Amino acid sequence: MMQSIQSYLNMITSQYQNSPKFLEWLRAVLLIIDDIAVCANAMPDYFDIDKAVGVQLDVIGIILGQLRTLQFQPTDGSPAQLDDATYRKVLKLKTLTNYWDGSASEIYLAWKIVFPDVDLVVTDNQDMTATVVFTGGLSQIVIDMIDQDLIIPRPEGVQYNFGGTVAVLPIFTYDSDNVYFKGYDEGIWDSSLA
Repeated sequence: MMQSIQSYLNMITSQYQNSPKFLEWLRAVLLIIDDIAVCANAMPDYFDIDKAVGVQLDVIGIILGQLRTLQFQPTDGSPAQLDDATYRKVLKLKTLTNYWDGSASEIYLAWKIVFPDVDLVVTDNQDMTATVVFTGGLSQIVIDMIDQDLIIPRPEGVQYNFGGTVAVLPIFTYDSDNVYFKGYDEGIWDSSLA
């Protein structure tokens, strides 16, 4: 930013260009302002959800109302605190949820932006409940957060059914090949069916 300070000093009228004490005093003031300008210009990057790390993500989480520390113990025994990568995804989904219009299509759009490798299927049971199923793999901590109703946007008064645990699809079968059931190399063995 020294170049911008020099450009300001060049604007001083010729009457004061030969006044070294004045120019040095002005340079000292401009250096202070320059440091403030550098800090202010860097602020958007520090709190950009894609670039922020650690405490910066925590501040974003406080603003969005989504803390990093979970209020439950994950079933896989991992710490009850989200790592930066998972927390970033949760914060992105929380941001999209804050602008959600309540429609199913918006749930799918928000989910695809945050979890592009995992398909979400929400089936309206027409009795103020909905069944939620996923196609693809999710980390256990994300599945636990879904079970705790912390991630998926939910209309007020609607209950989501996960069946105890969130089903991860496609389930392995021998003679089927569709969104819900796949064969070798694609299907996931569901031990709850055994």
